[in-house]
Amino acid sequence: MRALFNLPAPAKINWFLHVTGKRPDGYHTLQTVFQFIDWCDTLDLIRRDDGLIHRIGADELPRDDLCVRAARLLQQATQCDSGVDIHLRKCIPQQAGLGGGSSDAATVLIGLNRLWRLDLPRAKLMQLALQLGADVPIFIYGRNAWAEGVGEQLQPIDLPAPSFAVVHPARGLSTRAVFSTLDLTTKNPEETIAGFAEWLGEFFALDEQQKNRHQKSQSKNCQQDDQQSSLCPVWGRNDLQPGAEVLEPEVTQALQILRTALMGPLAAHSPTLRSELLFDARMTGSGSAVFALIGASDRSGLPSRHGPSDEVLGGLPDLLPEGWQGRLCEGLREHPLCDWIDA
Repeated sequence: MRALFNLPAPAKINWFLHVTGKRPDGYHTLQTVFQFIDWCDTLDLIRRDDGLIHRIGADELPRDDLCVRAARLLQQATQCDSGVDIHLRKCIPQQAGLGGGSSDAATVLIGLNRLWRLDLPRAKLMQLALQLGADVPIFIYGRNAWAEGVGEQLQPIDLPAPSFAVVHPARGLSTRAVFSTLDLTTKNPEETIAGFAEWLGEFFALDEQQKNRHQKSQSKNCQQDDQQSSLCPVWGRNDLQPGAEVLEPEVTQALQILRTALMGPLAAHSPTLRSELLFDARMTGSGSAVFALIGASDRSGLPSRHGPSDEVLGGLPDLLPEGWQGRLCEGLREHPLCDWIDA
Protein backbone atom coordinates (compact mmCIF):
# COMPACT_ATOMS: atom_id res chain seq x y z
CA MET A 1 0.00 0.00 0.00
CA ARG A 2 1.54 3.29 -1.12
CA ALA A 3 -1.04 5.87 -0.05
CA LEU A 4 -4.29 6.58 1.76
CA PHE A 5 -6.49 9.41 0.53
CA ASN A 6 -9.33 11.49 1.97
CA LEU A 7 -9.01 10.27 5.54
CA PRO A 8 -11.56 12.10 7.72
CA ALA A 9 -10.61 13.93 10.91
CA PRO A 10 -13.91 14.91 12.56
CA ALA A 11 -14.50 17.73 15.00
CA LYS A 12 -16.01 17.17 18.44
CA ILE A 13 -18.55 18.88 20.66
CA ASN A 14 -18.39 19.01 24.46
CA TRP A 15 -21.96 18.59 25.75
CA PHE A 16 -20.71 20.13 28.99
CA LEU A 17 -17.31 20.77 30.56
CA HIS A 18 -16.84 20.80 34.33
CA VAL A 19 -13.37 21.63 35.69
CA THR A 20 -12.89 19.67 38.92
CA GLY A 21 -9.35 20.60 39.98
CA LYS A 22 -5.74 21.20 39.03
CA ARG A 23 -2.88 18.70 39.22
CA PRO A 24 0.64 19.54 40.46
CA ASP A 25 1.90 19.37 36.86
CA GLY A 26 -0.44 22.22 35.89
CA TYR A 27 -3.02 20.18 34.00
CA HIS A 28 -6.65 20.65 34.98
CA THR A 29 -8.90 17.71 35.76
CA LEU A 30 -12.36 17.72 34.27
CA GLN A 31 -15.56 15.92 33.47
CA THR A 32 -17.07 16.16 30.02
CA VAL A 33 -18.94 14.26 27.32
CA PHE A 34 -17.40 14.19 23.85
CA GLN A 35 -19.48 13.70 20.71
CA PHE A 36 -18.04 13.59 17.20
CA ILE A 37 -19.68 15.73 14.51
CA ASP A 38 -19.43 15.59 10.73
CA TRP A 39 -17.44 18.81 10.29
CA CYS A 40 -14.18 17.25 9.09
CA ASP A 41 -10.67 17.99 7.97
CA THR A 42 -9.31 15.49 5.45
CA LEU A 43 -5.81 14.09 5.05
CA ASP A 44 -3.81 12.24 2.41
CA LEU A 45 -0.90 10.07 3.56
CA ILE A 46 1.67 9.02 0.94
CA ARG A 47 4.37 6.60 2.05
CA ARG A 48 8.02 7.50 1.53
CA ASP A 49 10.87 4.99 1.46
CA ASP A 50 13.53 7.46 2.67
CA GLY A 51 12.16 7.78 6.20
CA LEU A 52 11.45 11.52 5.88
CA ILE A 53 8.26 13.09 7.24
CA HIS A 54 6.96 16.08 5.30
CA ARG A 55 3.82 18.23 5.22
CA ILE A 56 2.92 18.94 1.61
CA GLY A 57 2.25 22.61 0.90
CA ALA A 58 3.49 23.74 4.30
CA ASP A 59 7.20 24.49 4.08
CA GLU A 60 7.27 26.86 7.07
CA LEU A 61 5.51 24.78 9.70
CA PRO A 62 5.79 25.57 13.39
CA ARG A 63 8.09 23.13 15.17
CA ASP A 64 5.17 21.83 17.21
CA ASP A 65 2.96 20.98 14.20
CA LEU A 66 0.79 18.18 15.55
CA CYS A 67 0.56 16.15 12.34
CA VAL A 68 4.34 16.00 11.95
CA ARG A 69 4.81 15.36 15.67
CA ALA A 70 2.32 12.49 15.52
CA ALA A 71 4.09 10.87 12.58
CA ARG A 72 7.53 11.23 14.18
CA LEU A 73 6.28 9.90 17.51
CA LEU A 74 4.84 6.79 15.86
CA GLN A 75 7.95 6.33 13.75
CA GLN A 76 10.24 6.53 16.78
CA ALA A 77 8.04 4.33 18.98
CA THR A 78 8.02 1.52 16.40
CA GLN A 79 11.47 2.03 14.83
CA CYS A 80 9.72 2.18 11.46
CA ASP A 81 11.96 2.88 8.45
CA SER A 82 9.19 4.38 6.32
CA GLY A 83 8.39 8.07 6.04
CA VAL A 84 5.32 9.95 4.83
CA ASP A 85 4.11 12.96 2.90
CA ILE A 86 1.12 14.47 4.72
CA HIS A 87 -1.40 16.61 2.87
CA LEU A 88 -3.93 18.27 5.17
CA ARG A 89 -7.03 20.03 3.87
CA LYS A 90 -8.09 22.20 6.77
CA CYS A 91 -11.83 22.82 7.18
CA ILE A 92 -12.34 22.89 10.97
CA PRO A 93 -11.57 26.34 12.42
CA GLN A 94 -8.50 26.64 14.60
CA GLN A 95 -8.65 27.78 18.26
CA ALA A 96 -12.36 26.97 18.22
CA GLY A 97 -12.73 24.29 20.90
CA LEU A 98 -13.73 21.80 18.19
CA GLY A 99 -10.60 19.67 18.52
CA GLY A 100 -9.47 20.06 14.92
CA GLY A 101 -5.71 19.88 15.50
CA SER A 102 -6.06 16.97 17.91
CA SER A 103 -8.28 15.13 15.45
CA ASP A 104 -5.76 15.69 12.64
CA ALA A 105 -2.99 14.19 14.79
CA ALA A 106 -5.15 11.20 15.67
CA THR A 107 -6.00 10.55 12.02
CA VAL A 108 -2.28 10.62 11.21
CA LEU A 109 -1.68 7.96 13.89
CA ILE A 110 -4.61 5.84 12.71
CA GLY A 111 -3.69 6.16 9.04
CA LEU A 112 0.03 5.49 9.48
CA ASN A 113 -0.70 2.51 11.70
CA ARG A 114 -2.34 1.01 8.62
CA LEU A 115 -0.12 2.51 5.89
CA TRP A 116 3.08 1.38 7.63
CA ARG A 117 1.45 -1.96 8.57
CA LEU A 118 2.29 -1.55 12.25
CA ASP A 119 -0.94 -3.08 13.60
CA LEU A 120 -0.63 -1.40 17.00
CA PRO A 121 -3.67 -1.96 19.23
CA ARG A 122 -5.93 0.88 20.27
CA ALA A 123 -4.52 1.03 23.82
CA LYS A 124 -0.97 1.58 22.54
CA LEU A 125 -2.06 4.27 20.08
CA MET A 126 -3.95 6.02 22.89
CA GLN A 127 -0.79 6.05 25.02
CA LEU A 128 1.08 7.73 22.19
CA ALA A 129 -1.82 10.10 21.55
CA LEU A 130 -1.76 11.39 25.13
CA GLN A 131 1.84 12.54 24.59
CA LEU A 132 0.52 14.87 21.88
CA GLY A 133 -2.28 16.47 23.89
CA ALA A 134 -5.14 15.75 26.27
CA ASP A 135 -7.77 15.85 23.50
CA VAL A 136 -6.01 13.48 21.11
CA PRO A 137 -6.89 10.14 22.83
CA ILE A 138 -10.66 10.56 22.35
CA PHE A 139 -10.17 10.51 18.57
CA ILE A 140 -8.20 7.26 18.85
CA TYR A 141 -10.78 5.83 21.25
CA GLY A 142 -13.24 6.28 18.43
CA ARG A 143 -16.52 6.33 20.37
CA ASN A 144 -18.51 9.09 21.98
CA ALA A 145 -17.45 9.08 25.60
CA TRP A 146 -17.75 10.33 29.14
CA ALA A 147 -14.28 11.69 30.02
CA GLU A 148 -12.50 12.38 33.29
CA GLY A 149 -8.91 13.00 34.38
CA VAL A 150 -7.40 15.44 31.90
CA GLY A 151 -9.72 13.96 29.30
CA GLU A 152 -7.95 10.63 28.84
CA GLN A 153 -10.06 8.50 31.21
CA LEU A 154 -12.83 7.46 28.84
CA GLN A 155 -16.02 5.44 29.14
CA PRO A 156 -18.22 4.80 26.10
CA ILE A 157 -21.64 6.39 26.16
CA ASP A 158 -24.50 5.85 23.73
CA LEU A 159 -25.56 9.26 22.44
CA PRO A 160 -28.30 10.18 19.96
CA ALA A 161 -27.26 11.62 16.61
CA PRO A 162 -28.96 15.02 16.56
CA SER A 163 -27.96 18.10 14.62
CA PHE A 164 -25.85 20.83 16.18
CA ALA A 165 -26.04 24.44 15.04
CA VAL A 166 -22.43 25.66 15.33
CA VAL A 167 -21.16 29.23 15.08
CA HIS A 168 -17.48 30.17 15.03
CA PRO A 169 -16.47 33.83 15.44
CA ALA A 170 -13.70 35.34 13.36
CA ARG A 171 -11.26 35.25 16.28
CA GLY A 172 -10.12 32.14 18.13
CA LEU A 173 -9.00 31.60 21.71
CA SER A 174 -5.84 30.18 23.25
CA THR A 175 -6.65 27.15 25.39
CA ARG A 176 -3.94 28.12 27.87
CA ALA A 177 -5.28 31.67 28.17
CA VAL A 178 -8.83 30.47 28.79
CA PHE A 179 -7.76 27.99 31.48
CA SER A 180 -5.73 30.73 33.18
CA THR A 181 -8.97 32.60 33.93
CA LEU A 182 -10.39 29.79 36.08
CA ASP A 183 -11.26 30.39 39.71
CA LEU A 184 -10.96 27.04 41.48
CA THR A 185 -11.74 28.31 44.98
CA THR A 186 -15.32 27.06 44.67
CA LYS A 187 -15.55 23.27 44.65
CA ASN A 188 -18.45 21.95 42.60
CA PRO A 189 -19.77 18.43 43.24
CA GLU A 190 -18.71 15.86 40.66
CA GLU A 191 -21.35 14.30 38.43
CA THR A 192 -21.66 10.66 37.34
CA ILE A 193 -22.05 8.99 33.97
CA ALA A 194 -25.14 7.21 35.32
CA GLY A 195 -26.73 10.54 36.20
CA PHE A 196 -26.00 11.99 32.78
CA ALA A 197 -27.29 8.88 30.99
CA GLU A 198 -30.50 8.93 33.02
CA TRP A 199 -31.04 12.62 32.25
CA LEU A 200 -30.32 12.02 28.57
CA GLY A 201 -32.85 9.23 28.26
CA GLU A 202 -35.55 11.15 30.08
CA PHE A 203 -34.89 14.35 28.17
CA PHE A 204 -35.19 12.83 24.70
CA ALA A 205 -38.30 10.95 25.79
CA LEU A 206 -40.13 14.17 26.69
CA ASP A 207 -43.24 14.90 24.66
CA GLU A 208 -44.03 18.47 23.65
CA GLN A 209 -46.01 19.23 26.79
CA GLN A 210 -43.27 17.83 28.99
CA LYS A 211 -40.65 19.82 27.08
CA ASN A 212 -42.53 23.03 27.80
CA ARG A 213 -42.70 22.19 31.49
CA HIS A 214 -39.03 21.17 31.48
CA GLN A 215 -38.02 24.49 29.94
CA LYS A 216 -39.61 26.32 32.87
CA SER A 217 -38.13 24.10 35.58
CA GLN A 218 -35.20 25.09 37.74
CA SER A 219 -33.45 21.80 38.45
CA LYS A 220 -29.85 21.72 39.65
CA ASN A 221 -28.62 20.88 36.14
CA CYS A 222 -30.94 23.25 34.27
CA GLN A 223 -29.89 26.77 35.20
CA GLN A 224 -31.85 29.61 33.62
CA ASP A 225 -30.51 33.07 32.81
CA ASP A 226 -33.19 35.76 33.07
CA GLN A 227 -31.71 37.52 30.05
CA GLN A 228 -31.91 34.41 27.88
CA SER A 229 -34.81 32.88 26.02
CA SER A 230 -36.87 30.08 27.50
CA LEU A 231 -34.61 27.47 25.95
CA CYS A 232 -33.46 24.89 28.46
CA PRO A 233 -29.69 24.36 28.77
CA VAL A 234 -28.24 20.92 28.36
CA TRP A 235 -26.82 19.07 31.36
CA GLY A 236 -24.43 21.09 33.50
CA ARG A 237 -22.38 23.95 32.10
CA ASN A 238 -19.07 24.88 30.51
CA ASP A 239 -16.83 26.19 33.27
CA LEU A 240 -14.52 27.79 30.70
CA GLN A 241 -17.23 29.92 29.11
CA PRO A 242 -17.30 32.86 31.57
CA GLY A 243 -13.55 33.44 31.25
CA ALA A 244 -13.68 33.03 27.48
CA GLU A 245 -16.39 35.67 27.23
CA VAL A 246 -14.18 38.08 29.18
CA LEU A 247 -11.16 37.38 26.97
CA GLU A 248 -13.10 37.52 23.70
CA PRO A 249 -16.39 39.46 23.50
CA GLU A 250 -17.12 37.76 20.17
CA VAL A 251 -18.01 34.62 22.16
CA THR A 252 -20.84 36.51 23.86
CA GLN A 253 -21.88 37.96 20.51
CA ALA A 254 -21.89 34.49 18.93
CA LEU A 255 -24.10 33.13 21.71
CA GLN A 256 -26.55 36.00 21.25
CA ILE A 257 -26.62 35.56 17.47
CA LEU A 258 -27.21 31.82 17.72
CA ARG A 259 -30.03 32.28 20.23
CA THR A 260 -31.64 34.88 17.98
CA ALA A 261 -31.32 32.61 14.96
CA LEU A 262 -32.79 29.63 16.78
CA MET A 263 -35.87 31.56 17.83
CA GLY A 264 -36.27 33.47 14.57
CA PRO A 265 -34.86 32.78 11.09
CA LEU A 266 -34.04 29.13 11.68
CA ALA A 267 -37.39 28.38 13.28
CA ALA A 268 -39.10 30.01 10.29
CA HIS A 269 -36.94 27.89 7.96
CA SER A 270 -38.40 24.64 9.32
CA PRO A 271 -41.88 24.27 10.88
CA THR A 272 -40.60 21.53 13.19
CA LEU A 273 -37.54 23.38 14.39
CA ARG A 274 -38.96 25.70 17.04
CA SER A 275 -40.51 22.83 19.01
CA GLU A 276 -37.31 20.83 18.77
CA LEU A 277 -34.89 23.37 20.28
CA LEU A 278 -33.76 21.37 23.26
CA PHE A 279 -31.36 23.63 25.11
CA ASP A 280 -29.68 26.98 25.11
CA ALA A 281 -26.51 27.84 23.18
CA ARG A 282 -23.17 27.33 24.89
CA MET A 283 -19.46 27.20 24.14
CA THR A 284 -17.66 23.98 23.24
CA GLY A 285 -14.28 23.19 24.76
CA SER A 286 -12.17 26.28 25.39
CA GLY A 287 -13.90 28.17 22.55
CA SER A 288 -14.38 30.27 20.65
CA ALA A 289 -17.03 28.20 18.82
CA VAL A 290 -20.52 27.95 20.31
CA PHE A 291 -23.32 25.50 19.55
CA ALA A 292 -26.90 24.51 20.27
CA LEU A 293 -28.51 21.12 19.83
CA ILE A 294 -31.47 20.72 17.50
CA GLY A 295 -33.98 17.87 17.98
CA ALA A 296 -33.10 14.36 16.89
CA SER A 297 -36.09 13.74 14.61
CA ASP A 298 -36.34 14.57 10.89
CA ARG A 299 -35.55 18.18 9.96
CA SER A 300 -36.67 18.47 6.36
CA GLY A 301 -34.86 21.18 4.46
CA LEU A 302 -31.89 21.41 6.82
CA PRO A 303 -29.05 19.59 5.03
CA SER A 304 -26.07 18.08 6.83
CA ARG A 305 -22.75 19.94 6.74
CA HIS A 306 -19.50 18.12 6.03
CA GLY A 307 -16.80 20.77 5.87
CA PRO A 308 -17.09 24.05 3.95
CA SER A 309 -20.11 24.61 1.77
CA ASP A 310 -21.69 27.51 -0.07
CA GLU A 311 -24.98 26.42 1.48
CA VAL A 312 -25.22 27.30 5.13
CA LEU A 313 -27.63 27.06 7.96
CA GLY A 314 -31.08 28.47 7.23
CA GLY A 315 -31.23 32.21 7.94
CA LEU A 316 -28.05 32.19 10.02
CA PRO A 317 -25.60 33.62 7.43
CA ASP A 318 -27.41 36.94 7.27
CA LEU A 319 -26.86 37.36 11.01
CA LEU A 320 -23.13 36.62 11.00
CA PRO A 321 -20.42 39.28 10.73
CA GLU A 322 -17.80 38.98 8.02
CA GLY A 323 -15.30 36.21 8.63
CA TRP A 324 -17.62 34.16 10.84
CA GLN A 325 -18.84 30.64 10.07
CA GLY A 326 -22.17 28.98 10.82
CA ARG A 327 -23.06 25.37 10.05
CA LEU A 328 -25.49 22.60 10.76
CA CYS A 329 -23.46 19.56 11.82
CA GLU A 330 -24.77 16.05 12.32
CA GLY A 331 -23.78 14.21 15.47
CA LEU A 332 -21.90 10.97 14.80
CA ARG A 333 -22.26 7.77 16.80
CA GLU A 334 -18.56 6.92 16.36
CA HIS A 335 -15.38 8.11 14.65
CA PRO A 336 -15.45 7.34 10.88
CA LEU A 337 -12.19 5.34 11.26
CA CYS A 338 -13.16 3.58 14.48
CA ASP A 339 -12.99 0.14 12.85
CA TRP A 340 -9.48 0.73 11.50
CA ILE A 341 -7.89 -0.17 14.84
CA ASP A 342 -7.94 -3.57 16.50
CA ALA A 343 -9.14 -3.60 20.10
